[in-house]
Amino acid sequence: MPDKFEENEKVEKISFVDEETNEEILFEVVDEVILDETKYILVVDEDDISTILKQVNESDENVEYMLVEEEDEFKKVATEFMANEAYDIEV
Repeated sequence: MPDKFEENEKVEKISFVDEETNEEILFEVVDEVILDETKYILVVDEDDISTILKQVNESDENVEYMLVEEEDEFKKVATEFMANEAYDIEV
């Protein structure tokens, strides 16, 4: 069973810098799951577009995420997030 954020917790927001455009995007974290010892987060941007980010590095002050681009990995993680009835996502 994936770890879930409690509904009464403060909404967590993260910033993500697009390496191609160098644009900073603010995401709201909707949910998280750990699969095969890797943490994935489901996030939504200000336009209500959701995506899945994969944790790739963690230091004392920073956590690095990247977009999940490999199709099979994305489908596997998306299936885990789709199991939660608290929200509705489509692949």
